[in-house]
Amino acid sequence: MKKMFFPCPNGVVCQFDGKRAISLIDCKGARNLFSENTKNKIVFWHFPFARGLQFFFCGLVAFFECLFWASSVCDEKKKKKEIVFEILAGVLGVVFAGIVLGLLPGKLGYFVVGANGSTLLRNFIISFFRVVIFMLFLLFLKCFPSMRELFRFNRAGDLVSIYGENCRGKVKTGLCEPLNFLNFLVLVFFLDIFVVTFIGVSLGFFLNFLVNLAIFIIVVSFSYEILWLFDKINLSVVKSLCFVTSFFVTMRPSTTHIETVLTSLTEINFLTTQKERNVMNDKSRKPFSLVYSEVRNKLLANKINEKSDADWIIANVLNKNRAEIKLVESVSDKEYREIMKATTRRANGESVDNIFGFTEFFGLRFEVNKKVLTPRMETEILVEQVLKFAEKKTKILDVGTGSGAIAITIAKTSEAEVSALDVSKSALITAQNNAKNNGVKIEFILSNLFENLKKKRKFDIIVSNPPYIPTKDIAKLDVNVRECDPKIALDGGEDGLDFYREITSGAVKHLSNCGMLFYEVGKGQASAVKKIMKENGFKEIKIIKDYNKIERVIYGKL
Repeated sequence: MKKMFFPCPNGVVCQFDGKRAISLIDCKGARNLFSENTKNKIVFWHFPFARGLQFFFCGLVAFFECLFWASSVCDEKKKKKEIVFEILAGVLGVVFAGIVLGLLPGKLGYFVVGANGSTLLRNFIISFFRVVIFMLFLLFLKCFPSMRELFRFNRAGDLVSIYGENCRGKVKTGLCEPLNFLNFLVLVFFLDIFVVTFIGVSLGFFLNFLVNLAIFIIVVSFSYEILWLFDKINLSVVKSLCFVTSFFVTMRPSTTHIETVLTSLTEINFLTTQKERNVMNDKSRKPFSLVYSEVRNKLLANKINEKSDADWIIANVLNKNRAEIKLVESVSDKEYREIMKATTRRANGESVDNIFGFTEFFGLRFEVNKKVLTPRMETEILVEQVLKFAEKKTKILDVGTGSGAIAITIAKTSEAEVSALDVSKSALITAQNNAKNNGVKIEFILSNLFENLKKKRKFDIIVSNPPYIPTKDIAKLDVNVRECDPKIALDGGEDGLDFYREITSGAVKHLSNCGMLFYEVGKGQASAVKKIMKENGFKEIKIIKDYNKIERVIYGKL
C-alpha cells in the first residue's frame, strides 16, 4: 500500500504501515507536527473489492481524526466557530440532499420526458441532473475559505504522492494521483447517485434502503478497483483522466501547503525506516522532521540545492555526525534557534565551513576562516597521489599551504618530513593551530613562494594547490566561493596559470635529483600546465582525473 495523505483545512495526515504523521498550521501560522501509532490501516489490500471497502472506511476514520487534530492546534474561540460552522454545514447538507438532489431533478425529469414517457430515459435524465447538481454543489464549496484550504492541502498531497520531494515547481501539472482519497469519494458519490437514480427501485422504505446500501457497497468496491487500475497504468494520459473528478476537490497549493505535506512525509519516512524511533507528541520540543524540512525549504528558497548542507548545519549544531542526526527525534528551542540562525547565514551565501569555522578533509578536522581557502574534496586526490611516493624521511614542501590541509594530512598519514610555506601570516597562524590540533609537527615558513628559502635547500617532493582562477572569471564564481574564500587564494592571473609558471621555475632550483612536483589544476588547465612542466625539464608527467572525470591532478619528475 502506498503512503496515503488525508487533508484537513489546516494541514494533512500522512499514514503508512501502522504509523501516522500529522502536519498542521495553527491559528498563528506556526507549523506543528505530531506522530502516532494507529491500528486504522488497510490489511486486505491484496484482495480486490474488499480493499475498496476497507479503504473507504479507514479513509473516513483518518479524515475525521485529521479534523480532530486540526481543531486541537487552534484556540477555544476558533474551535467554537468551527463547531458552529460544522453544525450549519450539516443542516444545509441535509436540506440540500432532501430538496435539491431529491425533488428538483425529479421535477426536471418529468418535465422533459413526461409522465407517460420512457421510465429508463426519465431516470437517466434525473440521474444526469442529480450528478450535475452535485458537481455544482462541490464547486460552490470552493467559495468557503476553509474548504479552499482543504482542497489546496489535498492537491499538495496529490503532488507529493506523485513526485515525492521533487514536487516543488510541479503545481501547474495536470497529473493527479488516482488513489487520492477525496478524488475517490467524489467518484463514489458520482457513480452512486447515477446508478441508484437510474435503477429507481420502489420496494418500500426498508427494502429500498437495503438495495441502495448494496448498490453503494458495490460502487465503493468498483470505484477503488477503477482507480487502482489507473494507478498501475503508468501513463500520463490515463492519470489525466482522474482530473475530471479530482478537479472538484483540488486547488493550486502554495509553497506552504507543499512544505506542510512534505514535513509529514519526512516524519513518516523516519518512523517506518527506523523501527526503534518513538512517535512525536511532545509539544515542548521541536520535532526533528519539522526542523529538517524547514532548513531544507529555506535553503531551496535561496537556490541552495545541495541536500548535504541541511545535514551538516543540523549535525554541527547538535554536535553529531550526519548519520546520527537521522536518529534524532526532537530538538530543544535553543537548538532550534541555533539551527535556524546558521541556516539564515547559509541562505545568505556563507559556506557551512565558514559558519562553523571548521571543515573535514581526509577524515581530519581543520579550522577555516575567511583568511584561508576552504579545502575541497577534489584536493584529497592530490594528497592521495603524493602519499604514494611519501616514504620515511622523504622531504616534502607544501607551497601556499593556506589552512595547512595538504601538509598536515601528509604528515599525519606518512613518516615524511613536511614543511609548508605561505605568503599570508594569518594563513600560517591558522595552519599552525590545525597542526597542533591534529598532533603533527610541521615547519611553517612565511615566504612569498620560494623567496625566503635558502638557495641550496632541496626537497624530494614539492606539492601545491595554487590559485588558478582566471581574473576575469572570479566575478562569475558561486557567491559561496567568491565572498567566503580569500581572493589571493583564487586569482591565478589573466589566464589562471601565473602561479604554475612561477612555482615550476622555482621548484627546479629546490628539488633534489629526480624530485617530483605535484599540482592540483583547474578544469581544462592540465594540458597547459603539462606544457609548462615540460619546458622546465620535467618528464614522466601524469594526469589524474577527479570523481567527475575532470583532469584535476598533474605530477612529474625532474
